[in-house]
Amino acid sequence: MMLKPIAVFFERKFHNRVLAILVAYIVAFIPLLALILFFYNQSKILFLGLPSIKDKLESLSTDIVTWLGTQLQLDSNTSSAWITDNLASIMDIPFTFLQRSFESGTALIANMVLIALITYFLLLYRTALKNFLLAQMNPEDRGTLEKLLEQIQKLTKRYMVGQGIIIVILGVLIGSGLWLIGVPYPYFWGFLAGFLEIIPYVGTSIGGILPFFYMLLISDTLWQPWAVVALYIFIQQIEGNLISPNVMGSSIKINPLFIILGLFLGGYMWGISGMILSLPFLAISKEIFRSFDVLKPLSYLMEDGLSKKSDIFLKQFDYSKNRIFKLFITEDKQDL
Repeated sequence: MMLKPIAVFFERKFHNRVLAILVAYIVAFIPLLALILFFYNQSKILFLGLPSIKDKLESLSTDIVTWLGTQLQLDSNTSSAWITDNLASIMDIPFTFLQRSFESGTALIANMVLIALITYFLLLYRTALKNFLLAQMNPEDRGTLEKLLEQIQKLTKRYMVGQGIIIVILGVLIGSGLWLIGVPYPYFWGFLAGFLEIIPYVGTSIGGILPFFYMLLISDTLWQPWAVVALYIFIQQIEGNLISPNVMGSSIKINPLFIILGLFLGGYMWGISGMILSLPFLAISKEIFRSFDVLKPLSYLMEDGLSKKSDIFLKQFDYSKNRIFKLFITEDKQDL
């Protein structure tokens, strides 16, 4: 869906579908490779001059436990012994997480070859696949299917363009705010948060936690790390209530319950890739459901602002054709 408009554009230029698909791959791959190299080089520079993380964390842990010991009147020797015994095991947690993330990333790279092949053949055979679907429909229903496929294509395009705009806006806003706070490489953190926003809730939280801990390690004051947290909360409110609704449109808005379920199922089945694809998958599913009477109530159940539309199901969908359970329940009629 995302590569199809690019492939169609070059197919009109070259009059060769195979060549057009290959050029579309190159056009899409170059910006992605540039972004990966940018974030890799910036992160390498960023973390090269960090002080010893273990020493810094040990110092912070000692200060926190000492303060708690003073407030709760605990024995200082016992507190120090607890830090010594448990700090090593605590420090193993992030490194274990990084190791598993690396292994997951390696598997993702290995699967990209397979994904590229499948995408290539889907683009190559897209006309045949479309005609196959149309042939499965009654002639009078084929117009509805064509409109649905066209709507899905527009939805995918709107999602990609909207995400690009949101990434730029968030990168500039967060980067400018971090620059005012005094965070090194502010626009690196800003655009990293913008890209992580693709994963709802989880990516946004990670985008704020990373610079927070970074400032804890390098800052001599406590106001800067907490100012980073306040900035991310403020920007997130602006993004959720002002930027996304106006840029993405209402058709892509999904209520938080289904987003969380989508993140869980996507992450369980496909890891990070599944979490990234969960929101567009839900948006496309909602559009498909709306085209069928029996599934139309489910599409409204997925919409954002559900609490304000509680009465819509009894008012508009209290009919036999809209009842999903009739697909699974058969009524046996017996002669009396």
